Amino acid sequence: MRELVGADAEALVRSQIEQHRGGIAKVLAPLDARSAVTAWLDTLRAVEEFINLPLCALDDDELEQSILDFRLDELDTRDLKKIQAALAAKFDVGVSNRFVLTVMQGMAIGTAFRQNGFFEAASGFQTIKHAIGYFQSRRRHLVALLYTLPSACRGMQPVQRLDTLNLVLPVVEHSGLTLTGLYQHLMLAKVFPDYRLRADAQGFSGSRQFETLDAMFLEPERASMLEMRTTADATVRDRLEEIDPRYLFSAAELRNDFRLIEAAYAEFDLSSTAFGSVARFTTACLCFCKDNYRVELTAAQFEELAKESGIVDGVRRHLVHQGGDYVANLDEYAPFIAVDGVFIATVTLLSRFAYHWRSVCLNRVRRFQIRSGFILEASVKTALAKQGFAVADIKRIGGNEFDVIATLGDTVYNVQCKNNLVDLSRIETDPAKFARYNRQLDRYYAQALRKEEAREQLLLLKLGLPKVKHVVVSRFPVATDNPRILPFSRIEQFRSRFETLGGDSSVVLDQQ
Repeated sequence: MRELVGADAEALVRSQIEQHRGGIAKVLAPLDARSAVTAWLDTLRAVEEFINLPLCALDDDELEQSILDFRLDELDTRDLKKIQAALAAKFDVGVSNRFVLTVMQGMAIGTAFRQNGFFEAASGFQTIKHAIGYFQSRRRHLVALLYTLPSACRGMQPVQRLDTLNLVLPVVEHSGLTLTGLYQHLMLAKVFPDYRLRADAQGFSGSRQFETLDAMFLEPERASMLEMRTTADATVRDRLEEIDPRYLFSAAELRNDFRLIEAAYAEFDLSSTAFGSVARFTTACLCFCKDNYRVELTAAQFEELAKESGIVDGVRRHLVHQGGDYVANLDEYAPFIAVDGVFIATVTLLSRFAYHWRSVCLNRVRRFQIRSGFILEASVKTALAKQGFAVADIKRIGGNEFDVIATLGDTVYNVQCKNNLVDLSRIETDPAKFARYNRQLDRYYAQALRKEEAREQLLLLKLGLPKVKHVVVSRFPVATDNPRILPFSRIEQFRSRFETLGGDSSVVLDQQ
């Protein structure tokens, strides 16, 4: 095993990045672009249904459990036929057929991974439940491949629907995941001068870790729909369209999503931002939706709908993928791709863009920035109460404001809630800039902790307890060595992490 630091570590990472970028391009180059895009769009639909069907769409607990427990590492055709029959009775035949096809493909790719030494990937195909987690954790990569296909596929080799996972997932495992890991190493090496990179035949490992995602492999955001919807549901419920339960995704469901989004964030006048024109444009596009999933427009139709919806040039360029290699496409959200002069989108790609564009527009609204900070505080209070803390009803002592005050035993926990936006896409697009901003946040949070230490006597006297611990909870992840900074994605670890943490994170009141 080699251990490298500084310039040597960075040089090795950069050389590996170039090799893996080139490797992806080499695999895709012989393929026919049109058939590859068509087959991969169908595969993405099947994968999304595979994830959502047992988790969200069933009202039969026994059937749900039998599906989740179904083994992919051993063929049981009788149980699979039972599952297919049960699904066919509840859903459109296309849904049940795609689900079974994905099960069969999962069995095949799991076997291939085991035979070729991809044992970690193979472990993701033990059962359907494991496979759901596997696909959830790789969604970003699966969509990035879709964006990459039109320009990277320059050959004549047709791509068959049955072959897609066997063709693409090895690329994801060998190079896709490796690339995101390499860029994280590159960023961390710029954040920490003593960062050490260990390299051996099995790959790379670093002296520090950086977790970017929330639960369910979702990217963090300032205020999610789950945090906002409770007040919006009642006002919009009567305007929602009826959904055909035979389909997991549909045009009607997406139109309902836009109604729910605009109602949830109505206090920020979201519909008057650039989100409003995108909502009108998307709704108009859904008139061209086929099979409740796929949307195809000619260039003339696209331009006409964009003009009628009030789409300006600055927004239009976000709607159609502009090209780029795999790494650039990891952070792409455009709902349309152009193939042979046809603009192609799907209900799920349009939905994905809608939620992304909502955040882009809201993050520019000052009132939302402030309000989302209060939402974060409320979420932290709820999480601490669940862990056994007593949350104090204290916002101000004298002229001093506090975010969240909780107690446990003889200790006061003074929690600063930080909602500073972090653009995670810069890890790949500009790791040096990401590292600079990360260091600024780290220093800012350390200063915030020192500020709290300077006024801790106010809390100790107010609550009559002998000890206090000062903590920062950051809504977005920060690479740091500071043990008192916790990302909100790990809030469930708050008690186990800080209850026993001593040193300069706790201050004892002088009882004299």
